[in-house]
Amino acid sequence: MNSNQHPNGLIHARSPYLRQHAHNPVQWQEWNDAAWAQAKAENKLVLVSIGYSACHWCHVMERESFEDAATADIMNRFFVNIKVDREERPDVDAVYMDACQLITGRGGWPLNIFCLPDGRPIHGGTYFPNASWQQVLLQLGALWQQEPEKAESYAAALVDGMNKMELVEQSKAGSGFKRQDIAALYQTMAGQFDWKEGGANRSPKFPLPNQYEFLLNLHLITGNREALDFTNLSLLKMANGGIYDQVRGGFSRYSTDPYWFAPHFEKMLYDNAQLISLYSRAFSLTGAYVYEEVVRETLAFCYREMKTPDGAFMAALDADSEGMEGRYYVWTDDELKTALGADYDFAAYAFHFKKEGNWEHGYNILHKRKSPAELTAELNISGDVYFDSLRRVKQKLFQAQEQRERPGLDDKVICSWNGLMISALADAGYYLNNPEWTEAAENLASFILTRCRNGKGLYRIFQQGHPAINAFLEDYAAVIQGLLRLFEVTGNAHYAREAKALADYCTEKFFDPARGIYFFTSSDDSPLVLRKTDLNDDVISSPNAMLAMSLIKIGYLFADPQYLSKGRGMLDAVREQLQKSPGWYTAWAQVALMEAYGQIQLEIMGNDSAAIQQQLKAQLPTNMVLARGSETSDLPILHGKIKHQNAIYICRNQECLEPVTDAGQAMEVLDDVWGTGDAF
Repeated sequence: MNSNQHPNGLIHARSPYLRQHAHNPVQWQEWNDAAWAQAKAENKLVLVSIGYSACHWCHVMERESFEDAATADIMNRFFVNIKVDREERPDVDAVYMDACQLITGRGGWPLNIFCLPDGRPIHGGTYFPNASWQQVLLQLGALWQQEPEKAESYAAALVDGMNKMELVEQSKAGSGFKRQDIAALYQTMAGQFDWKEGGANRSPKFPLPNQYEFLLNLHLITGNREALDFTNLSLLKMANGGIYDQVRGGFSRYSTDPYWFAPHFEKMLYDNAQLISLYSRAFSLTGAYVYEEVVRETLAFCYREMKTPDGAFMAALDADSEGMEGRYYVWTDDELKTALGADYDFAAYAFHFKKEGNWEHGYNILHKRKSPAELTAELNISGDVYFDSLRRVKQKLFQAQEQRERPGLDDKVICSWNGLMISALADAGYYLNNPEWTEAAENLASFILTRCRNGKGLYRIFQQGHPAINAFLEDYAAVIQGLLRLFEVTGNAHYAREAKALADYCTEKFFDPARGIYFFTSSDDSPLVLRKTDLNDDVISSPNAMLAMSLIKIGYLFADPQYLSKGRGMLDAVREQLQKSPGWYTAWAQVALMEAYGQIQLEIMGNDSAAIQQQLKAQLPTNMVLARGSETSDLPILHGKIKHQNAIYICRNQECLEPVTDAGQAMEVLDDVWGTGDAF
């Protein structure tokens, strides 16, 4: 960045990503009505350039093109230039990402889309080298001046294609999922697994927490051991790979190779929140020490490097520092020798680094290739010596890193990502028996419900002491999911009521009665080129999928058939796609799983209800309805239940069996109700 350059319209932006571009010679503006009014008044094309603060290739394109005076001159002459932080405005990003997919067949960031003055896209792509970028700028500038009718025809065709992408094919009545359909979904998914390295059989490799959550639930409900084995394989490979920060804890966004070895080094809150939940649950189910270690180290990373003084969590750490991707996290051999001293040889065994480097340009990425049992045998040391040495090595490397230039920090508090963090803290406290983390989840929920309030609704961003931007569907879905998880963990009905209130508001502002699903944007938001939905599960579950599961749970908790009908009806919107491409709809598969096997409600009553739940927790799928109560409980789901003594009610689709009194009996009944092994 040229700090001497006269600042442009981004100098007062909230977003760190936008402020990074404030001294570019490009006359950037924020996305607002004034910028679009200027484009119409001057009859100029608009460049909408979208990225985020931790994006490596966004930084590259800025250095090559947006800081180049000659390139900026072309941009300023022919275009109104708008910079967008995709984390602030995922609605804008989603609309123009569809356009990019239609134009180029792929997507990514930076996302650069050229639009008519009315916002309709005509051309675009992701990263452009500077020479290519200049050529595109000049060609489009000439096109608009000389043949505007061509640009109009491009826009009409693109918008037509984007609208077709939004079409939802409703399923035929009576076509609900059966147990054999779930088995077929799993077999299709399994054909795309990497059975040697874990994860999907492709690269780059992204952690997909919702996929593993589905596999764990599938295992618990059906007894499918293969699903559990593949989940364990994937979690171990990720934990031992370079995608996991072996020194500081926390996960990078993805691995650039098939082995989880070389990460794209940016660290995002949403990845780490979901993986905390996943590893917590996997630890409870398997007792594997490595999973507990990952949870503790990742939470320590989040607390140390991403927590605000208010108790919320910031968005992301940059991939770059000192002008190089990953510089903060990689090591030369000389740096390792200096930092480690007498522990160098042990560390070389433990983290598989080499004198010549194991990555680019002589650098080493720390990763593990052998288990503690293998290393202690090879080195002829005890387990205590191994773990003491490992802790000492990590501490030495941590202290050496502290002397380096730190990666940039995006200090935005994003409502949806903090909703995922409510679930993460609740799950960590629950599965690892740590009440401090449960309390932190409650404090974070309180922060969201007070500091991010927008009337009955929510704001998306909290930054510099102030909330901003009307929340989107993903914000509501993640917060509602987090509140319901807190209710399940604590038994405090306040969180269930808050979740229901937000769901009511969400239905009022986002629901599309014609299709039975929810729009991404509120009816109060200014319209874009089209009003999108979001149905695909990716690194974060689709907000519609999260909401469908939550509405079903709320319907049971409050004995309200309207919620049940809405939640179940939403599955119809993706039934065809789920059957064809289940790997992109794994959060929806959770809803389908309970449709096929029957939605289970587990209601634990009596003074020992919390202790009984603790005994059962590892074996309970997360897509079931879970409630516990006592004599003072007043949620409708608990009405008519024995409250003065221990009683465990197991109900399927609201038909309850005779209560049992201990955890062992409850598991026998659950196995019988599910018919474990059927269809597998």
